[in-house]
Amino acid sequence: MPKYLILTASMGEGHNTAARNIRDALVESGTPPGDVLVADPYTRTNPIVNSLMRSGYTMAINRYPRAWKVLFELLSRPGVVEGMGPMLAELTEGVRSLIREFQPDILVSTYPIFSFLVAKIRRKQPETPPLFTVITDSTMINSAWFRCHCHGFIVADDATARVLLAGRVPPHLVHVLGFPVGLAFEKLTPAPHPGDGRWKAVFFPGGGATRACQTLHRLDRIPWLDVTVVTGQRKSVAAAIAAEGLPRRGELLGWTDRMPEIMATHHFFIGKAGGATVQEAIAARIPFLVSHIVPGQEEGNIALIERAGIGTLATGQPDRVGDVIEGAAANGGLLWQAWRDNLAKFAKPSASRAIAEFLAERVTGKA
Repeated sequence: MPKYLILTASMGEGHNTAARNIRDALVESGTPPGDVLVADPYTRTNPIVNSLMRSGYTMAINRYPRAWKVLFELLSRPGVVEGMGPMLAELTEGVRSLIREFQPDILVSTYPIFSFLVAKIRRKQPETPPLFTVITDSTMINSAWFRCHCHGFIVADDATARVLLAGRVPPHLVHVLGFPVGLAFEKLTPAPHPGDGRWKAVFFPGGGATRACQTLHRLDRIPWLDVTVVTGQRKSVAAAIAAEGLPRRGELLGWTDRMPEIMATHHFFIGKAGGATVQEAIAARIPFLVSHIVPGQEEGNIALIERAGIGTLATGQPDRVGDVIEGAAANGGLLWQAWRDNLAKFAKPSASRAIAEFLAERVTGKA
C-alpha cells in the first residue's frame, strides 16, 4: 500500500482541519491508518517557538487585524518567502527528516510554506516524492500558495482556479475538487424552513469578548431567535459571555466536535470567514453572516460568500448582525431561502473523498 505524508501547520485551524479530513477519507477508502501520517513540522522542530507563533497569530487576527494584513501582503510579494531560506533551515531539516523516517510515496501540503521547503530538498534529493498542495483559502489568495510550483494544486472552486491561472500556473496542475470537509457532511440534511417561526443561529465569535457580548445582547432582542454560541478554545470569551448570562435563549459551548450536526440544525451561521469554516457552512448549506473580518486571507472567503449569494457581510456596529437576520427572515424568509438555494449549487460535501481518490490515482500511476 502507498504511504501518504500530509504536512500541516497550526496557524489557523483550517490547515489542520483539511489535513485531518483528507487522512480520514484515505483511511475510509482502505488505506491502513499507519500508512497516513499527518504532521506539523513546526511543532516537531521547535514546539516552544511554534506555541509562541500560534499565540501571536491568534492575537494578531483578533486584536490587531490591520497589522496582520500588512504581514499577509508582505508574504505575497515575490522573493520574500524565497529569501527566508536561512531562517527556515531548521524547519526544512524537520521536513527532510519526516520524509526520511516515514518513507512516503506522496506528499500533501495544506500550508503554503512547505512547497518552498520541499523544492529546496528536491534540489539535493531528486528522488523526493511528488508534492500536491491543497489550498485552504478561496478567491483572493496569497501568491505564496502557488509561486513555487509543485506536482499539482487542489482548489475549492473555479474562482480560485482562475487566480492560479492568472498567476501563470499551468492549467494541467490546477484541480478543482472542493475543500476537504469532514465525511460527516456527506450524510447531513440541512435545517428546513422553520414553519413554526422559530429560527436558530450558531454564533462563533471573532474579535474581543466585549464585541461578542454586544452582538448577543442585540440578538437577544429578537424573540423568535435561539442562539448557540461556540467559543472553541477561547476560554476568556466564554467566561465573559457566561458572566452576562448569555445567550438567554440557546446554549453556550466551548470546544465541540459536533459542528457538522450543529450547522445542520441551525438556519444562520455567524462568525469570521475562516477558510475551513466557510467551506463547512457551504457543505452544510447554512447561510453565512460574516461578523468579524481578518484582513488578508479571509477577504477572499468573504468575496466568495457575496459573489455566490450564500450570505452577506454583517460587520460594523454589533447591531448589524441582528438587523441582517431580521431582514433575511422577513416575508416568510425570502432572502434566507434564496441563500439556501444558492448554497445547493456550491456544496461539495464529498470533497475529501474526491481528493483521496485523486491522490490514490497519482501515487499508483493510474492518472
